[in-house]
Amino acid sequence: MEQLSRAEELEQKRSYWKQQIEQWQQTGLSQAEYCRRNNLKHHQLVYWKRRCLKTETEVSFVPVQLEALLDIPAPADQASLTVIIDNQFKVEIVAGFDPQLLRQVLTALRGL
Repeated sequence: MEQLSRAEELEQKRSYWKQQIEQWQQTGLSQAEYCRRNNLKHHQLVYWKRRCLKTETEVSFVPVQLEALLDIPAPADQASLTVIIDNQFKVEIVAGFDPQLLRQVLTALRGL
């Protein structure tokens, strides 16, 4: 009998629990009740639900056209916008900012 690699075992577990999570979601039951009825350990369902959701979450970025934003007035109660990049750079944009300066800053950051 062929032995599965660690990666194959993990993939089988992930697939099994993903199927269990999908079935649980379709039942409308609480997690605890679903686990009790299907002889599963509740803490394992919680663990795999968190793990599967974390790995399936995709991040995407959308380009922002600055020219389109120039005509939008800033709300009176919002004095600034702060952009934090990788917890390393912080750019604060205040009402009446200079778009050319922002372009220069973004260009400089892209070059890093």
